[in-house]
Amino acid sequence: MVYVSIGLLLVGAVTALNLVLILAVIRRLRRHEEERKRLFDPETVESGPPTGEPLPAFTAVATDGTRVASDALLGREAALTFLSTDCSICVSAAADLPEFARLAGLDATQMVVVIAGEEKKAREIAAPLDGVAMVVLEEAAGPLSTQYAIMGTPTTVLVDPDGKVTYARAGTNPVLDRTPA
Repeated sequence: MVYVSIGLLLVGAVTALNLVLILAVIRRLRRHEEERKRLFDPETVESGPPTGEPLPAFTAVATDGTRVASDALLGREAALTFLSTDCSICVSAAADLPEFARLAGLDATQMVVVIAGEEKKAREIAAPLDGVAMVVLEEAAGPLSTQYAIMGTPTTVLVDPDGKVTYARAGTNPVLDRTPA
Protein backbone atom coordinates (compact mmCIF):
# COMPACT_ATOMS: atom_id res chain seq x y z
CA MET A 1 0.00 0.00 0.00
CA VAL A 2 2.90 2.33 0.72
CA TYR A 3 4.29 1.80 -2.78
CA VAL A 4 0.94 2.63 -4.37
CA SER A 5 0.71 5.84 -2.30
CA ILE A 6 4.25 6.86 -3.20
CA GLY A 7 3.56 6.04 -6.87
CA LEU A 8 0.38 8.12 -6.87
CA LEU A 9 2.24 10.98 -5.16
CA LEU A 10 4.98 10.87 -7.81
CA VAL A 11 2.46 10.76 -10.66
CA GLY A 12 0.64 13.73 -9.08
CA ALA A 13 3.89 15.69 -8.72
CA VAL A 14 4.89 15.00 -12.33
CA THR A 15 1.40 16.00 -13.50
CA ALA A 16 1.56 19.25 -11.52
CA LEU A 17 5.01 20.03 -12.92
CA ASN A 18 3.75 19.29 -16.43
CA LEU A 19 0.80 21.65 -15.88
CA VAL A 20 3.11 24.44 -14.68
CA LEU A 21 5.37 24.00 -17.71
CA ILE A 22 2.44 23.99 -20.14
CA LEU A 23 1.07 27.19 -18.59
CA ALA A 24 4.50 28.82 -18.89
CA VAL A 25 4.71 27.85 -22.58
CA ILE A 26 1.20 29.21 -23.22
CA ARG A 27 2.07 32.50 -21.52
CA ARG A 28 5.26 32.78 -23.60
CA LEU A 29 3.37 32.06 -26.84
CA ARG A 30 0.79 34.73 -26.00
CA ARG A 31 3.54 37.29 -25.36
CA HIS A 32 5.22 36.30 -28.60
CA GLU A 33 1.95 36.69 -30.54
CA GLU A 34 1.25 40.11 -28.99
CA GLU A 35 4.76 41.25 -29.94
CA ARG A 36 4.35 39.93 -33.48
CA LYS A 37 1.03 41.75 -33.86
CA ARG A 38 2.56 44.95 -32.52
CA LEU A 39 5.50 44.77 -34.89
CA PHE A 40 3.52 43.72 -37.97
CA ASP A 41 0.29 45.67 -37.51
CA PRO A 42 -0.54 47.27 -40.88
CA GLU A 43 -1.37 50.49 -39.07
CA THR A 44 2.10 50.72 -37.50
CA VAL A 45 4.38 49.02 -40.03
CA GLU A 46 5.72 51.33 -42.67
CA SER A 47 6.13 49.46 -45.91
CA GLY A 48 6.93 51.08 -49.21
CA PRO A 49 8.23 54.50 -50.16
CA PRO A 50 7.06 57.55 -48.17
CA THR A 51 3.85 59.21 -49.32
CA GLY A 52 4.51 62.41 -51.27
CA GLU A 53 7.95 61.29 -52.43
CA PRO A 54 8.77 60.57 -56.08
CA LEU A 55 8.40 56.96 -57.16
CA PRO A 56 11.83 55.29 -56.91
CA ALA A 57 13.23 54.63 -60.37
CA PHE A 58 13.41 51.01 -61.46
CA THR A 59 13.75 48.80 -64.51
CA ALA A 60 12.76 45.15 -64.55
CA VAL A 61 11.63 42.42 -66.93
CA ALA A 62 8.09 41.07 -66.66
CA THR A 63 7.24 37.39 -66.92
CA ASP A 64 6.15 37.90 -70.54
CA GLY A 65 9.57 39.37 -71.40
CA THR A 66 8.49 43.01 -71.66
CA ARG A 67 10.56 45.76 -70.07
CA VAL A 68 8.91 47.38 -67.04
CA ALA A 69 10.21 50.78 -65.93
CA SER A 70 9.11 53.47 -63.51
CA ASP A 71 9.27 56.17 -66.20
CA ALA A 72 6.62 54.29 -68.23
CA LEU A 73 4.21 54.81 -65.32
CA LEU A 74 4.47 58.62 -65.48
CA GLY A 75 1.60 60.66 -66.89
CA ARG A 76 -1.16 58.50 -65.41
CA GLU A 77 -2.13 56.85 -62.17
CA ALA A 78 -0.45 53.55 -61.48
CA ALA A 79 -0.35 50.83 -58.85
CA LEU A 80 2.46 48.58 -57.69
CA THR A 81 1.66 45.61 -55.51
CA PHE A 82 4.32 43.56 -53.73
CA LEU A 83 3.48 39.96 -52.88
CA SER A 84 5.48 37.06 -51.49
CA THR A 85 5.32 33.31 -51.91
CA ASP A 86 5.79 33.01 -48.12
CA CYS A 87 2.62 35.04 -47.49
CA SER A 88 -0.58 33.01 -47.21
CA ILE A 89 -2.86 36.02 -47.72
CA CYS A 90 -0.99 37.15 -50.82
CA VAL A 91 -2.86 34.53 -52.85
CA SER A 92 -6.21 36.14 -52.02
CA ALA A 93 -4.72 39.61 -52.57
CA ALA A 94 -3.60 38.53 -56.05
CA ALA A 95 -7.08 37.17 -56.76
CA ASP A 96 -8.55 40.58 -55.80
CA LEU A 97 -6.28 42.55 -58.15
CA PRO A 98 -8.41 42.11 -61.31
CA GLU A 99 -11.41 43.59 -59.47
CA PHE A 100 -9.25 46.43 -58.12
CA ALA A 101 -7.96 47.19 -61.63
CA ARG A 102 -11.48 47.24 -63.02
CA LEU A 103 -12.85 49.51 -60.30
CA ALA A 104 -9.83 51.83 -60.38
CA GLY A 105 -9.84 52.01 -64.19
CA LEU A 106 -6.26 50.74 -64.49
CA ASP A 107 -5.09 48.73 -67.47
CA ALA A 108 -2.25 46.21 -67.52
CA THR A 109 0.33 48.89 -68.35
CA GLN A 110 -0.61 50.83 -65.21
CA MET A 111 -0.26 47.92 -62.80
CA VAL A 112 2.96 46.25 -61.74
CA VAL A 113 2.90 43.23 -59.44
CA VAL A 114 6.18 42.11 -57.91
CA ILE A 115 6.15 38.58 -56.49
CA ALA A 116 9.14 37.62 -54.38
CA GLY A 117 10.12 34.09 -53.53
CA GLU A 118 10.18 30.63 -55.08
CA GLU A 119 9.54 30.85 -58.83
CA LYS A 120 7.09 27.94 -59.26
CA LYS A 121 4.84 29.19 -56.47
CA ALA A 122 5.18 32.78 -57.71
CA ARG A 123 3.93 31.74 -61.15
CA GLU A 124 0.91 30.07 -59.52
CA ILE A 125 0.10 33.29 -57.65
CA ALA A 126 0.56 35.27 -60.88
CA ALA A 127 -1.87 33.11 -62.91
CA PRO A 128 -5.00 35.28 -62.31
CA LEU A 129 -3.02 38.41 -63.25
CA ASP A 130 -2.54 37.50 -66.91
CA GLY A 131 -3.66 40.55 -68.92
CA VAL A 132 -4.34 42.51 -65.74
CA ALA A 133 -0.84 43.54 -64.67
CA MET A 134 2.80 43.36 -65.59
CA VAL A 135 4.19 40.69 -63.27
CA VAL A 136 7.81 40.76 -62.15
CA LEU A 137 9.31 37.79 -60.30
CA GLU A 138 12.27 38.17 -57.97
CA GLU A 139 14.00 36.23 -55.23
CA ALA A 140 12.99 36.86 -51.61
CA ALA A 141 14.16 40.32 -50.52
CA GLY A 142 15.02 41.00 -54.14
CA PRO A 143 16.17 44.29 -55.64
CA LEU A 144 12.73 45.88 -56.14
CA SER A 145 11.43 44.87 -52.72
CA THR A 146 14.61 46.21 -51.14
CA GLN A 147 14.62 49.44 -53.16
CA TYR A 148 10.97 50.07 -52.25
CA ALA A 149 11.57 49.29 -48.54
CA ILE A 150 8.94 46.54 -48.45
CA MET A 151 8.62 45.43 -44.83
CA GLY A 152 5.53 43.23 -45.17
CA THR A 153 3.35 41.72 -47.86
CA PRO A 154 1.06 42.40 -49.46
CA THR A 155 2.09 46.04 -49.86
CA THR A 156 0.34 48.35 -52.29
CA VAL A 157 1.91 51.55 -53.64
CA LEU A 158 -0.25 53.99 -55.59
CA VAL A 159 1.27 56.70 -57.77
CA ASP A 160 -0.27 59.87 -59.21
CA PRO A 161 0.31 61.03 -62.82
CA ASP A 162 3.24 63.19 -61.67
CA GLY A 163 5.06 60.12 -60.33
CA LYS A 164 4.47 60.94 -56.64
CA VAL A 165 3.56 58.21 -54.19
CA THR A 166 0.03 58.85 -52.93
CA TYR A 167 -0.37 55.67 -50.88
CA ALA A 168 1.92 52.97 -49.55
CA ARG A 169 0.67 50.44 -47.05
CA ALA A 170 1.04 46.83 -46.01
CA GLY A 171 -1.83 44.84 -44.68
CA THR A 172 -3.99 41.80 -44.90
CA ASN A 173 -5.54 43.02 -48.13
CA PRO A 174 -5.05 46.75 -48.69
CA VAL A 175 -5.70 46.40 -52.41
CA LEU A 176 -9.45 46.87 -52.17
CA ASP A 177 -9.18 49.38 -49.30
CA ARG A 178 -8.22 52.02 -51.88
CA THR A 179 -10.92 51.21 -54.40
CA PRO A 180 -12.52 54.42 -55.70
CA ALA A 181 -16.05 55.06 -54.45
